Amino acid sequence: MKYRIQLDTTTQQFIVIDPSDQAKTGRGATIEQAVAQLNR
Repeated sequence: MKYRIQLDTTTQQFIVIDPSDQAKTGRGATIEQAVAQLNR
């Protein structure tokens, strides 16, 4: 799976975005947590 990663510097959370469906996102304290949330 391909995804984009952003870091919200205000909350210090990673945001993972599915490039084929930008409404599908995941957030987490680590990239791994954000990807796991995206895959739910």
